[in-house]
Amino acid sequence: MFRLSLGWVLFVFIADLFSLFVLADAIGAWWSLAWVLGAMILGVLVILDAGDTLKSLGGIFATPSERLEAIKETPWLLLVGILFFIPGVLSDAVAVLLWLPSLRQKVLRGRKTPSSFAASAANDDSASASGYTRTSNTIIEGEWVEKTPPHSRNDRLN
Repeated sequence: MFRLSLGWVLFVFIADLFSLFVLADAIGAWWSLAWVLGAMILGVLVILDAGDTLKSLGGIFATPSERLEAIKETPWLLLVGILFFIPGVLSDAVAVLLWLPSLRQKVLRGRKTPSSFAASAANDDSASASGYTRTSNTIIEGEWVEKTPPHSRNDRLN
């Protein structure tokens, strides 16, 4: 099984390099070099953006649906960044196709998206999309009660 997978990876890599040689023959070596460098820079930027997306998961303003969307988007962005970083025209074409959200949704067909969670929540008034309902004893992050300090502020200044 491993040999079969390794064989396919090598075949795809060699076909990708061959496509790069065909591109160099068509538009010239310098433009092909610019293509490869530009795609690599774009790949690094996409990977950094995926990292920023993961960092935003802990934000206090992120809703559960935004967090779910970030969790679903990050692996695809990492794959797109890696494909852009691999030199070759075929990997760049696949990366562009996977970067488009509409195509990515077709690949994920059958799985629920955050918009479908919102639609199911709109149809069901008894509970939210996550199935969570708030009770009177529930504490939500951000609720607070102001208490008076043990001593006044003027005491600390003197």
